[in-house]
Parts: sequence; C-alpha cells; structure tokens
Amino acid sequence: MKQKKGMELVTERTVDGFRRELLRREYSHGTAESYVRSIRAFARWSGGAVDRGLVLTWKARLTARYAPATVNAMLAGLNRFFDFAGRPECRVKVLRLQRRSFREAERELDRGEYRALVRTARTLGRERLALVMETICATGIRVGEVPFITVEAACRGRTDVALHREERLLRADSGCHSDPRHRHR
Repeated sequence: MKQKKGMELVTERTVDGFRRELLRREYSHGTAESYVRSIRAFARWSGGAVDRGLVLTWKARLTARYAPATVNAMLAGLNRFFDFAGRPECRVKVLRLQRRSFREAERELDRGEYRALVRTARTLGRERLALVMETICATGIRVGEVPFITVEAACRGRTDVALHREERLLRADSGCHSDPRHRHR
C-alpha cells in the first residue's frame, strides 16, 4: 500500500521505543510482546502507513476473521501505541463484549470425563498433571494461578494471588493432614 501525504510510518525504531516504554511502565513482558505483534501485523498490512481510516478498515478485517476478544486484544495494543506515538486521533473503539455468566455445556467436563483424565494422567506416570487437574477442579482457580498453590498456602488455607494487575485471595480447606489416608498415592 502506498503512503499518502500526511501519513506517518510505523518504524522499527518507534516500535522498539514503544516496547521499552511498556516495560518501563511495568507491563508484563508477555503483554509488551503481544502489543508489538499487533502493531507489526497492522504495519505489514498497511505498509507502515497510519491514519484513522486505515485503522477502521483493519478493524473490520480483523472482525471478519477473529473472535471478538482477539480483535480487542489487537486493538488494545494498537491504541496504546497511538497514544505513545502522539496520534490519539487514530485510536478506535474496541468491540463490545457481553460477559458470559456461564460456559457452554459442551465445553464442560462431566464427572466421568474428569475422572478419566485424572486416571489417564496417573496411568501415564504424570502425577503432577493429575494433581494440577484436581487442584483446578476442586478450587476453581485459573490455570495461571496454579503456581500460587504451594504446600504452605494449602496449610494456611489461603493464598494471595497477584496476576495481570489483579489481586485475589484464594481460600481452600487446609490440605495438610497428618492422617495418611488423606494423602494421594
């Protein structure tokens, strides 16, 4: 795509400066890389040119190809970049998402499927995987919160989780038992 008069190019220098700024502001490395991937994808598509019309066209193309949450993640990176680059007029609105208060039944495991997965993990000698699955299902924690579940946290019956700029307190019945019948084999 040819650059029109008045348009600025997205350059490696500006993208690298943006990445450094995100890390300086204590964004996670993963978030910074995700934002940079989004900017580079837009730049490849637009030939490095930037104006609001191009961004709106790109948003429409993304919407036709990807799930709304994916589109919003890509637009978040691009919008943050436009603020950094002094081009707030190029920002676009993200798609509105309705929060799901439940998951689709076909995505849920029934008790038999859950038990089969845990049994298979143990049969394959993957005890840690079996324990992780049991922990997630018993507590309702998110996969990213698993590292916060420690022996000490189980004995305390709680743990503080600080993840993705969100803090939560996870509570659970104490997992420390002196009775060997309560231990997993």
